[in-house]
Amino acid sequence: MSGGAERLRILLIDDNPDDRALVERELRLRIAAVSVSHVADAGALDQALAAGEFDVAVTDYRLRWTLGTEVLRAIKQRYPNTPVVMFTGSGNEEVAVEAMKEGLDDYITKTPKHYPRVPYAVLGCFERVNNRLRLQESLAREKLAKARLEVALQSARMGTWQYDVQTGQLAFSDDIGPMFGHGHGFVHATVEEALLQVHHLDSGRVRSAWAGAIERDEAFAFEARVVGADARTRWLAVSGKAVGDGTGTRRIVVGTARDVTAEVAAQEAQRAQQEELQAVLDVLPVGVAISHDPQISEITVSPYFCGLLGIEPGTNVAQAVTGPDGEQPYRYFRGGQPLEPADWPIRVAARQGTPVRSEELEVRFNDGRALTILVNAAPLLDGQAAVRGAVAAIMDVSALKSVQRELEQANRQKTEFLSVLAHELRNPMAAISYSVEMLRHVATPDAIHKAREVIGRQTAHMRKLLDDLLDLSRITHNRIDLVLRPIDLRSVIEHAYESTQALLEAQRHRIAFELPDRPLMVLGDEVRLTQVFTNLLNNAAKFTPAGGSVTVAGAVDERHVVLEVIDNGAGIHPSELEHVFEMFVQGKGKASGGVPGLGIGLAIVRKLVELHGGTAQAFSKGPGSGTTFRIELPRAEEAETTQVRPGGHDAGKHGRLLVADDNVDAADLLGAVLAMEGYPVEVAYDGEAAIELAGRWRPDLMLLDIGMPRATGLDVARWIRAQDWGTHVVLIAITGWGQHEDRRATREAGFDVHLVKPVSPTEIVALIGKHLGAPHGDARHSRD
Repeated sequence: MSGGAERLRILLIDDNPDDRALVERELRLRIAAVSVSHVADAGALDQALAAGEFDVAVTDYRLRWTLGTEVLRAIKQRYPNTPVVMFTGSGNEEVAVEAMKEGLDDYITKTPKHYPRVPYAVLGCFERVNNRLRLQESLAREKLAKARLEVALQSARMGTWQYDVQTGQLAFSDDIGPMFGHGHGFVHATVEEALLQVHHLDSGRVRSAWAGAIERDEAFAFEARVVGADARTRWLAVSGKAVGDGTGTRRIVVGTARDVTAEVAAQEAQRAQQEELQAVLDVLPVGVAISHDPQISEITVSPYFCGLLGIEPGTNVAQAVTGPDGEQPYRYFRGGQPLEPADWPIRVAARQGTPVRSEELEVRFNDGRALTILVNAAPLLDGQAAVRGAVAAIMDVSALKSVQRELEQANRQKTEFLSVLAHELRNPMAAISYSVEMLRHVATPDAIHKAREVIGRQTAHMRKLLDDLLDLSRITHNRIDLVLRPIDLRSVIEHAYESTQALLEAQRHRIAFELPDRPLMVLGDEVRLTQVFTNLLNNAAKFTPAGGSVTVAGAVDERHVVLEVIDNGAGIHPSELEHVFEMFVQGKGKASGGVPGLGIGLAIVRKLVELHGGTAQAFSKGPGSGTTFRIELPRAEEAETTQVRPGGHDAGKHGRLLVADDNVDAADLLGAVLAMEGYPVEVAYDGEAAIELAGRWRPDLMLLDIGMPRATGLDVARWIRAQDWGTHVVLIAITGWGQHEDRRATREAGFDVHLVKPVSPTEIVALIGKHLGAPHGDARHSRD
């Protein structure tokens, strides 16, 4: 019966209509669903064979137009699986045997009592043929499935195995042997032998899984290492399950094994690469944002970026993020203008399909904070080069922008400072030049006196500018040495006032001192602290309009000495109070209607005070309200700081001097000044001349330049100290080099004093008087 048919279709071939009628009656009596087609001649047979609409054929042997064996051949040729039953009364045993050879399914002798047999023969043949066909189809499907399995196993480099629980016998496919370092076709004699090859780190869990399969029929799957017979370690993926034979008397464990060494190595490499990438991302101050759809409807960001934005990890930032109050906690800006979400770099990269490089954005928060971020974005492409998403890297460059702004500000300040410096140096040089020119044409006593005053005053001003620059350089590079001793700041203020009195009086300022009667004792360098308060008084005098007031107030608490310099002058805007202590910063400059100066005096003040362990602060309510500068220094106990003041000593004017400098004008002028002071003086213009003259002259004190030709000042000093008479000669270095290494070099060469140019003649005369009036052995190396 054809698949899906409801009736068994019978083709009844017989030239006798009565016989056909009798057979049909029997078929319908015994087969509930049957249809019978009659064939009485050759034409009807051809049509029926051509149509093929029958499941079983019943034929007579002797037909008017042919024999039943010919009909059998014709049917089997076209429909080899269609059953054919021969029902005949004219056949014999030979006919039956021949027909059976041709593929006849059943043979029935046509007698009255055998008519009922025909339906049973038809059903039996039909069932046998169908069973045979189903078996063939099943075998074909099984063969195909087996072929597919073999192909799949080969493609996956997988082998199969089985274990008979009752007999303990193992069976392997050919591919498993090499997995254990053996040849193809190898099989372990026992399961224990196989388990012994499992790596010791994996042995416990492998044995546990095997026991579960044997004892409880549990399925298992694991990856484990095996140490092969070839000494190589491999990773195997093994799975298995116990199955029964249906009788309950036999259990077999079947499974697969696959060499996954390469996959495990690739996974390990990928894992290590991911860990390294994550470590790099953790170390680098870079946030990452990623979206996996071309519309960028969902954006996830890395923890670092979450920290920058102050949002919870896992937040979708593709839409405007809102806080608990329903407001956006932050907004993006480009060039000061709000940035729409559609114009975010990650969306631009996805929309255009091209990277976005170095986009600088500002993130402004509701709490007033702001960040500057640098964004690089790029599209993610699929195999067809279509955009499937985008990724962005975000770096917080706020600190770099701040440094950039500071550098730009410092550069502007430096440019302004150089301009001011050039102006401040040209002014005294111009005055000196005018004085020299006047002396060329007018030599009256009044003209000479006026020129001398101008030259002296302007030279002192230039020296002060150079001293400030050198001090700032030394302080900045930590090359200043403080000579600390107990001092009373009241005397320091007195000295500072003496230095600035002329300027204060020229501006008609009123100055008041509100100092306590008790000493203001600190451990400090008197020269440097005098410089601090001189700068503060100078600053107050310059930035206070003429006729103003300046007050110096002091107080002492348990730990500090506090001094304030208070003026009622120009004042400072509160936002600029800290900046006044920065290098090259000053108020309105002289070029723009302000006061002269380089803008480094207050920078020196703060740095010198900090070197003493103190603090310097500025206070002002704003422009026009005056300024207060407060200095706090650690207090020293009076009992521990009894100040011993050396008694004054008039050195007198005696002793022979030798001046050596390759600058002829400087050497001659200094010699002339010293001669006018009453000293006998000789002058040399190079090192060898100084040595030759010293050998003849035997001076008591020598003022030596260092950088002289033919022999340096250091060479001259060493030669002097090597002479019997030279051990008591006072050696004073006058040089333009003032670094710590320069001072160490002069000290090691034997100099007593190191002076840095320019040095005023008054200072030199005082220093000579001090040393020549005291025993040579008491001379100490000066810090100046």
